[in-house]
Amino acid sequence: MSGAVLLTGATGFLGMDLLATLVEQGREVIVPVRASDAEHAKVRLDETIARLYEEPPVAAEVRALPADLRAPGLGISDADREMLASEVDSIVHCAASISFGIELADARAINVSGVAEMLALAREIASKGSLRRLVHVSTAYVCGRHDGVFAEGDLELGQEFRNAYERSKHEAETLVREAGDLPAVIARPSIVVGHSESGWTSAFNVIYGPMRAFERGMLSEVPASSDSIIDFVPVDYVTAGLLHLLDDPDVDGTYHLVAGDQALTAGELAAAQAELLGRPPMKLLPPGSGSRLPAGIETYAPYLDIRCRFDDRRARAAFAPAGFAPPPPGDYLGRLVEYARRARWGKLQVSRQASFAGALG
Repeated sequence: MSGAVLLTGATGFLGMDLLATLVEQGREVIVPVRASDAEHAKVRLDETIARLYEEPPVAAEVRALPADLRAPGLGISDADREMLASEVDSIVHCAASISFGIELADARAINVSGVAEMLALAREIASKGSLRRLVHVSTAYVCGRHDGVFAEGDLELGQEFRNAYERSKHEAETLVREAGDLPAVIARPSIVVGHSESGWTSAFNVIYGPMRAFERGMLSEVPASSDSIIDFVPVDYVTAGLLHLLDDPDVDGTYHLVAGDQALTAGELAAAQAELLGRPPMKLLPPGSGSRLPAGIETYAPYLDIRCRFDDRRARAAFAPAGFAPPPPGDYLGRLVEYARRARWGKLQVSRQASFAGALG
């Protein structure tokens, strides 16, 4: 592990946690960020570091690189591409558009074309230097509207998709699977939530929106069957899994970073939230019943009626020798809620470092 790690998406929630963990491991990290030049890229990276640390590690070896996921060649200059080929030996491609409301053409420009350009860059690094691993971060929701068990080896099952995000990530996976000349593995997280120990998150979306609305009395009913599966996992488990896939020379194929058999149903989650937030449980109405959701939450309604359970046996087997596994959601849900409330549901910016110290003010 002597070479640098090229980490895309470091300004997003999962990418931030990956960046912090790599820094704390003493790894050299090169971070492409959307920027017009090197100075602008450094400013953006410094802003990200400030969201992670009150006092950044002195010996942190992190460099910013101006780039653009939508541009040909990822917007990386020829000189920087030569530098990457000589210094990088592994890649974690975490960058993506995760908007559920984006148009398909826009989703493809980032999530599909961006992946094609990353594969081209990976081939350059492999041909001119040394590439031991490419980890592509996908999503478990490439399953689309599949009903039943979705295995790690599954991809094309004739499923329909809820939105352009799911379809574009499915198409991107196809590209990675076809790149047989590269040492690539695919990771599929489900819904990524805060840290299981501190509760820290920088993204109060997906399950956080309904929880906040429920606490404020704005959400008393949702269109969800009580047995719908709400699969979410803490960011620290996903980070640990991605870094294991980055460094273990024996892994290959696709891995689900999910709660799997431990995932809560909508009924179980509703009951747990009610107890944690001190309110009567919300009513679960039949999907499609016409129940109105508060603005900003309706986008997530399709994810309250999921009949697919993710099989993660390959991931569990790969991670078992390293001694980690996804924690049961019920064990840390309270910490997610506690952190969210103390951080005022995202209104109070708290660094990752401060969240562990409990210094929320």
